[in-house]
Amino acid sequence: MAVAHAAIPHDYHVHTLFSFDGRLPLDTVCDEAIARGIPEVCTTDHADFVPGDDGCGYFQPAAFFAELERCRERYDGRLTLRAGVEIGEAHRYPAEVDQLLNGHPFDFVIGSLHYVGDEFLMTRRYFEGRTAREAYTAYFAELLELAKVGDFDVLGHLDVPKRYGVAVHGPFDEREYEEEIRAVLRVCIERGIGIEINTGTTRRAGVPSPGPEALRWYREMGGEILTIGSDGHRAEHIGYALDEAVALARAAGFTHLTTFERRQPRFVPLP
Repeated sequence: MAVAHAAIPHDYHVHTLFSFDGRLPLDTVCDEAIARGIPEVCTTDHADFVPGDDGCGYFQPAAFFAELERCRERYDGRLTLRAGVEIGEAHRYPAEVDQLLNGHPFDFVIGSLHYVGDEFLMTRRYFEGRTAREAYTAYFAELLELAKVGDFDVLGHLDVPKRYGVAVHGPFDEREYEEEIRAVLRVCIERGIGIEINTGTTRRAGVPSPGPEALRWYREMGGEILTIGSDGHRAEHIGYALDEAVALARAAGFTHLTTFERRQPRFVPLP
């Protein structure tokens, strides 16, 4: 059932049991979204290719699509369920990414960075022994390379290291990295790639990825493609703080969000 003026119009970053770190059966995702009045959800399970990574080879697309079709039938008329995937380090594994995306009918693809060089950055250990500037500038330099060549629709959690950096170096001030962030945003806009407001960072650091300044820069630079997502791995995460994300989008000058079907964007008015 479509909800014409839902306070949370969609959740476009959700992980299920098909992610190595997921805890959610797809039925639970659907039930939680309906209970919260969210009319559209896109699952974005991890597809990782870094050898030795816990998620490498974990995602099984054939089994995922079979389960997705079962749930689409079960929840037909009550929820729009999109097929997404979150691909890590897409710039390093173009052949593997091509095989995955050309072989399956995905609606939406997030491109994310979880490694700088060979070092996993989703931990405070990445920051220990580095100054804040060393840690963040190295991340943004690699993120720029991902943005230049990766095959995806939306860049995931733009400044995600701050989830873990705050414990070592204190709050992240995006204004100190304006040049680096703008360079990434510029490439995204030139390539027709969007960004997301990711509230998984809100749960961990008190502010989303990206923060309001970077979101405003993106809009002022001509950025239009914007999704919102909870980065949910548990039932209580579905829709988390996405009403706040809507308010941030509006404050940054957006009048719409973006949804996807077969990787084609569609602009929908902000509620």
